[in-house]
Amino acid sequence: MVQNNQQAGSVIANIDHIKQANSATIYKVIEKYAPISRVKIAKVSKLAPASVTKITRQLLESGIISETARQASTGGRCAISLAPNSASIYVLAVKIGQKLLSLSRYNLAGEQLSNKQVNIQGEDGEQLIELLISEIDHYINNELHNADKISAISITLSGLINPKQGRVVYTPHYSFKDYPLVEVIEQRFNLPTFIGNHTRSLALAEHYFGATKNCADSILVTIHHGVGSGIIIQGKALLGQNFNIGEIGHIQANPAGKQCHCGNFGCLETEVSDRVILEKVESAIRQGCFTQLEPQDISIDSIYQAAAANDPLCQKIIEDAAVYLGKTVAILINLLNPQKIIIAGKITQAENSLFSTINQCITHQALPDFQKELKIEAAQLNPNSTVAAFALIKQALYEGDLLQKIKI
Repeated sequence: MVQNNQQAGSVIANIDHIKQANSATIYKVIEKYAPISRVKIAKVSKLAPASVTKITRQLLESGIISETARQASTGGRCAISLAPNSASIYVLAVKIGQKLLSLSRYNLAGEQLSNKQVNIQGEDGEQLIELLISEIDHYINNELHNADKISAISITLSGLINPKQGRVVYTPHYSFKDYPLVEVIEQRFNLPTFIGNHTRSLALAEHYFGATKNCADSILVTIHHGVGSGIIIQGKALLGQNFNIGEIGHIQANPAGKQCHCGNFGCLETEVSDRVILEKVESAIRQGCFTQLEPQDISIDSIYQAAAANDPLCQKIIEDAAVYLGKTVAILINLLNPQKIIIAGKITQAENSLFSTINQCITHQALPDFQKELKIEAAQLNPNSTVAAFALIKQALYEGDLLQKIKI
């Protein structure tokens, strides 16, 4: 009897998965080809007309799509076109940073309609959650008109994230340990909520809206307080069974290097991160090295700008860092054979020193066949924006997770 119940449950789960996959397929077809008739949807999606009719009815009832003008008749009844109702559905995208909590309202077309930032320096994990809930509540109940209600929430932050379970496994900046963030937010606001590692989500955002939009396989490398990467394979974020593929900042780049916060020595982010670059420039100046920078003007931005303006000290330090980065990138190329690698962060201001050095490393260390069509360039999207969190909403739509839950 138990075995029969398990088999029945498995069949129901498979049916539900098929329905979800078919709904996602139809939604993507409508979004790509709108306005489009049900007959054309069936042809493009290769789904049965009856399935298309049923699923589009459900999407219409939920408000995710809408009927538009009738198409010209070719004999018989005029077909009614369908299109996404993107401009009428609103979501809240949140980025929990090291210093700032950012909240933005988007419509499903990807237009950022409002944005708010709150200083969170000095907050511990519990205080941060209280502040997060308070700010989301204020945003939903005080800043929006009734007609502009939020239909879903997405949150990105650094660290190890389990998006499937909605848990923050670990984050370096706050005292979270296996924290059920999605459960907490969904219970408080009764809205579908999604979370993800910020860098991995940013790679997804670049794939949907930015520099890797036309690439099936790409890698994003971010340089900021640390170093991370997001990997897109066949149009999907590569997360793996444990959901945290891409921690390249903890590849050993310099065996004789400093100890990293992870406990190991010479990790890539002990040679390349913004903080390390700043420390190296300040140390070199104390030792008497010449630079065009004035002591009172030294910042990470001024260092990268000085490197771009051919300041010898800043150029040398950026090039040294780029060698470590380039060697790691060459390893990624040999492992994954991407079409494009993009670099995100303030360091791209020193693009001449950075990219020329990375390309030299790739030339010497990556497989020749893997270099032929490869492009290395700067990211297009702001790495500190909430667009990475919005990409999680888009992913949930494209995979069908949100289509069954969203209501307007």
